[in-house]
Amino acid sequence: MQQRRNTLPSDAVVCIGSSKNIRITPASLLDRGSGTTLVDEIMDKLSCFRPLTALALSLMFAGVAIAQNAPEKKTLVVNGRIADGAVAQIDGHPYVELDALARIMNAGVSFEPGRVILTVPAAEAGAKPENAVPAFSKEFAKAGISLLAEMREWKGAISSVIRSGVAGGTWLAPLLRDHQARAQATLNQASLAARNESDRKALQLLNNEFTNLGEWDSNTQATIHSLNAEQSVDPAIAQDDPLLTKISECANYLSAMLVGGEFADSSSCH
Repeated sequence: MQQRRNTLPSDAVVCIGSSKNIRITPASLLDRGSGTTLVDEIMDKLSCFRPLTALALSLMFAGVAIAQNAPEKKTLVVNGRIADGAVAQIDGHPYVELDALARIMNAGVSFEPGRVILTVPAAEAGAKPENAVPAFSKEFAKAGISLLAEMREWKGAISSVIRSGVAGGTWLAPLLRDHQARAQATLNQASLAARNESDRKALQLLNNEFTNLGEWDSNTQATIHSLNAEQSVDPAIAQDDPLLTKISECANYLSAMLVGGEFADSSSCH
């Protein structure tokens, strides 16, 4: 007896996902009259792919969640000692890496059931490190804080020019020059008030901030003058300016440093 051979159309595909092979042809993909298609049946039979699909989706969404929720890293400064990236900002709250804190304090860390013990050496607990720079002089700290206030007003005036465009750029230009002159005068006062090494190092950072702000002022006015009478600068684009970001970060850092009374360097002010 001649054995019968199963033949498939040239455009058929065979899927193996259960105890029975499934023949798929373009015609078989149409509705089969019961409200379901062969594709539905195939997906029911190909159960072996479901765990893999679920795993792939889980890994994909987990990767996206991790990327979106990556904490912001900040520098920790303790008595002039610096630990880069030791502070993580999560949901608006700062969290300090314990090992980094212990390292810059020359402290010991031990773990016990239900608690973590941080032991600071007696010499470190009540005294500053030998290589710690001196505190800011009172007059310099006062002048530095006044300078930051003047530069903050100057920065606000530049932002007003951006919002006003060409229409406001003409009459606001003298206002910008006035703010720059006041900031320059206050910077000169801070220079005269500098008395020690910490004052002079901080003065250099204040000078850098003043220079960057002046550059942003010039760039903004040049952009305004290049526009037509009806045009204005897109505030959203201006807010993404890397120079503006650097100016804002440096201002925040300098304010905290001057109030804290001790010098510590920051890359945002260079």
